[in-house]
Amino acid sequence: MKKIKKPFFRNKPDQKSKLILPYFCKGIIIVLAIILVFDFIITHSSINFRKYWYRPNLIAGHLNKYDVVMIKGEEFHLFLYGFHNKWVSYSSSNFRVAGVNMFGKVRAYQPGKAFIKVKSGEKEYKCRVRVVDINKEKLSLRVGERYRLKTRGIASIPKWRSSNPKVARVSMFGTVKAKAKGKATITATVKGRTLKCLVVVK
Repeated sequence: MKKIKKPFFRNKPDQKSKLILPYFCKGIIIVLAIILVFDFIITHSSINFRKYWYRPNLIAGHLNKYDVVMIKGEEFHLFLYGFHNKWVSYSSSNFRVAGVNMFGKVRAYQPGKAFIKVKSGEKEYKCRVRVVDINKEKLSLRVGERYRLKTRGIASIPKWRSSNPKVARVSMFGTVKAKAKGKATITATVKGRTLKCLVVVK
């Protein structure tokens, strides 16, 4: 009586499983690596990344802004997430610098620093407001004359630039020198905000 031979592939592992398993493990490792890298970026990233991409302030009980740099005369709306049915009150620590009305509209009055306090029940939140300004918005000079422009409100070194260096040049310290007749706009960038001064050379 002849013995029936069993198919050889039954005792051997499936070839497809051999191929799929390594790729599956690699996929898990890659996903975990991406999660770890993303977590590292969030915890060690700049303020701009967290501001535009990672937003924990969307959770109820958080302000839409905690730190604002404003130019004199500007307005912005400060509000609290998640308290639509509760009474919210606003107040300013320095109304000369920045004021706020009952609806949370903040207005910048003069260079300096103020804290806008937002209260809802027993909880209180604060938003720091810094107002920046330039000592001259319009300047008239004669050829060869100089004038020192300054920014006020924040102790930070601004970045100066002239729209027309052939008419008026500006140094890294804000000193403007009139070179030829015409007009030029001097800009100073402070904490991401741009201040302008129109220079007319006669």
